[in-house]
Amino acid sequence: MKLKLFFWLLLVGNVILFGLPRGYFGASATERREPQRLAEQLHPELLSVLPANSEKLASQLRAQPAAASPAVANAAPASAAPTAAPAPAPVAAVAPSCTEVGNFSVADARRFSEQVASLNLGDKLVQKLTQDVTSHMVYIPPQDGREGADRRVAELRRLGIGDFYVIPDSFPNPALRSGVSLGIFRTEDAAKAYVSQLISRGVRSARIIARRSGAGKQVFQLHDLSPEARSALDQIKSAFPDQEIRACSA
Repeated sequence: MKLKLFFWLLLVGNVILFGLPRGYFGASATERREPQRLAEQLHPELLSVLPANSEKLASQLRAQPAAASPAVANAAPASAAPTAAPAPAPVAAVAPSCTEVGNFSVADARRFSEQVASLNLGDKLVQKLTQDVTSHMVYIPPQDGREGADRRVAELRRLGIGDFYVIPDSFPNPALRSGVSLGIFRTEDAAKAYVSQLISRGVRSARIIARRSGAGKQVFQLHDLSPEARSALDQIKSAFPDQEIRACSA
């Protein structure tokens, strides 16, 4: 009995599935889902055939470009040659805002200063003293005066370091007095290498300071020169062929 019932249910289901998309039971599934398709069907009774030379057809063709979308109307023809990009405007060279001259000896600096004074630069002219680095000192900065130096000496000896001396109170640089010098090196790289060795042995307070020559050199910095002043500076500098003109930070 159950098998017969199942058979008839299966048969009825197949008949429904067969006839439903074909419209045997009313509107098809596609028409029910998309009713707009029915509204878009053409109406043959509203169509009329016009001859090729019809004035009505010509007026419709003339009206088509005006009805075209702006994107299409403004589009360039595919065969049109590409427009060449405009050449970039030349960039004018900008003179440095700070110009530096020299390293002058004292005598040459006096001569150069007398000649450049004719430019009347006022505070745009700055004269500076520079000193060449001659060596680098590895040292432990001072702290707590002589007593602090004695504590550092004791610690260095405990670590097995005996090459040092305490900077005396007569040292020209007061910021280094009662510090502990650990060595003088000609290059900064050599000083850094020794600091690395000291760190590996437990000394972590060592520092490096550059030692400069006492004589020094004179340099001149000139700011915001006009083209006329720059030309006059070049003429003055020609009397000092050993000196160099270069840009500098303001």
